[in-house]
Amino acid sequence: WDYNNALAGMLGAPVFGLVTTPENFLKTQMQLDNVQVEREKAKQKQLQKSILKQNLSAVESNIQKQSLQQPKPEGRFTSSFQCARALVSSHGATILYTGHVINTIREAAFVGAYFFCYEGYKCEFAKLLLEGERLLASMSGSYSSNSDSSWATSLAVPIAGGFSGATSWFLTFPMDCVRAGVQGQLIPTTSSTPIQKQGALETFTQLLKNKGLTGLYAGVAPSIARAFLVSGSRFSAYEGALYLCRMSGFTTGRGQYKDGAANYDN
Repeated sequence: WDYNNALAGMLGAPVFGLVTTPENFLKTQMQLDNVQVEREKAKQKQLQKSILKQNLSAVESNIQKQSLQQPKPEGRFTSSFQCARALVSSHGATILYTGHVINTIREAAFVGAYFFCYEGYKCEFAKLLLEGERLLASMSGSYSSNSDSSWATSLAVPIAGGFSGATSWFLTFPMDCVRAGVQGQLIPTTSSTPIQKQGALETFTQLLKNKGLTGLYAGVAPSIARAFLVSGSRFSAYEGALYLCRMSGFTTGRGQYKDGAANYDN
């Protein structure tokens, strides 16, 4: 559990923020657009059902039928590229960095916890797996001090990756909730319409007032489940690629590795 891993990750936050803020902003705007379209469709269906249930006169029926022939609601954006082009042309490139500060802070907290937890979990799980193997081997009388421990490292990597992702998401989810609130404000596609942006502190206060502390963790369960699966596979791919680079001579340092496996016996 080395705090240097957290510091190293946090130092990259300014760069991460520059890259991920526009990405998160466009994603959130697209999601907001889709939600609004679905709401309009639901309203139209409800109106159609209420009209069909009513006993109307011939004149009223013709008027109401015209309302049924209204075009289906469509979203403002057809793609992420079109969304970016429309917003930038109306408000300039800086609009893509709405919520940049809170997103960068969230990135620093997330990445710092991510790598700190990963390295710590990896050591702990590897030790736990080796102790389990030794216990089972001693019970069966086949214990050997020279047994290969690489399997423990290989198995510890995806488990540690999954738990580090889940832990980091849980710790930083309230900040991501605030970030989504800031970037999820309706941004008009015309420059003539004034923008009334709400800051991170205002969004945080409003969330606490309307939903309480539990509102900051709304939807946390599926996010943690996704983080566990994604992070487990991500670190497995990372460690595998790192191992291949070291074995092929692209890099010379092995660090804590010994013959491709972490030396956890000491």
